[in-house]
Amino acid sequence: MAAPNRPRAAAPDTSSTSSGSGAPPATVSFLAHGHPRISASHTKTVELTRDPDVTGRATCVVGVRSEHDDGQLARLRGDVDVTLGAGGITDSFTATISAFFLGDDALVFRRGPGLRGRTLAYDATKAAVEIDRALVRAMGDGDADVEVTIRELGTGDRSGALFVVSVPIGNDDDLSPRARRVLEVADIVLAEDTRRLRDLARRTGMRIGGRIVSYHDHNETERAGDMVGEIERGARVALVSDAGTPLFSDPGYVVVNHAVAAGLAVSPVPGPSSFLAVLSASGLAVDRFSYVGFLPRRSAARQAEIRRLTERGDAFVVHEAPRRVAGLLADLAAVSPEWELCIGREVTKVFEEFRRGTARELAVESADVDEARGEYTIVAARSAHAADDAPPASDPLADEQLDRLVRALLERGVTAKTLAQGLSTLPGVSHKEAYARVLAIADRR
Repeated sequence: MAAPNRPRAAAPDTSSTSSGSGAPPATVSFLAHGHPRISASHTKTVELTRDPDVTGRATCVVGVRSEHDDGQLARLRGDVDVTLGAGGITDSFTATISAFFLGDDALVFRRGPGLRGRTLAYDATKAAVEIDRALVRAMGDGDADVEVTIRELGTGDRSGALFVVSVPIGNDDDLSPRARRVLEVADIVLAEDTRRLRDLARRTGMRIGGRIVSYHDHNETERAGDMVGEIERGARVALVSDAGTPLFSDPGYVVVNHAVAAGLAVSPVPGPSSFLAVLSASGLAVDRFSYVGFLPRRSAARQAEIRRLTERGDAFVVHEAPRRVAGLLADLAAVSPEWELCIGREVTKVFEEFRRGTARELAVESADVDEARGEYTIVAARSAHAADDAPPASDPLADEQLDRLVRALLERGVTAKTLAQGLSTLPGVSHKEAYARVLAIADRR
């Protein structure tokens, strides 16, 4: 097989028309060249390659130095007739274009069902071994021109596909070659913030050729219906969020759900993810975990959710904004003070920061730190060294660190009522006792 991402040769004598709904069938023509090692004895595929040379093991190849244009081939849809000619001899077969073809040095026509990687067309009616033998001999002449014509028949599955594409969370070098190719070739790119996508393209030299369309929480229902229609008519649509992988605390669910319900192809283009990045660097036991996203904003509801999560015993991952992270840590400390945390901020960026410790320790520490920029990702896991994460039975309120935490949160504007609600969740502490303790600390400030 040929290596991908080589410069694309111009395609002489090529004509192609848009194959969208209602458009006349498209035809693409180009030249390849013969080679003395062409044997065309493969029983499953036919292949044309941009490679100038092949070995005797390349039994599927019927032409080298192919001058095909990826962009024109990507516009083909449905069933096609493929005609090969050399030395005045021709042969042809039919196949169905794959919605997942994004351009390649190798054009592969598969005899059987389609595969999503590196396949131009599937369900071909001939494999290399079935090509006319006189034509194969003509292709074995190194000076021969191999004429290739691919003509749409107007039948078959003409739908496109939805690609769910991960983009960098902070370091542009994390943009994968496949993500770049999908975004450059897609007919439509759905972006949570079109400006951020254009900035990423500018910084990375990515040339997005398709239409960029906004897709966010306020318009995703309307957009999803439109995009399903576009995919049904043959469009290849890429979905991206501002950073990382779509759907995880980002828009995307509606269009993916609609596409799946409509029986359309959906393909992930995996890559950067903020919560997976922090999980991998946390040093915590995360073989089982729950992804939670953002917890409720109100302390009482947040504590109730934390209690449900900790009762399950598995690690969990949450996100939080800088201005609310102190309150979240205070609630984590109130419910599960000895659970271990790893907090990631600005992950993969210049000022990447990780902080590790128990919920109690990090709550006290955060109360004394000014708000920092960048969304926080927090991994929480049961302590690996303690069989029981409950606070000491003696007096849960008799703790100097707890006093410091309450004092710092009061100074940051957290109300005594909210703090009392949090303290009252400690074992053996009533709301009345908690409120009295908060007032006592407030009086000593």
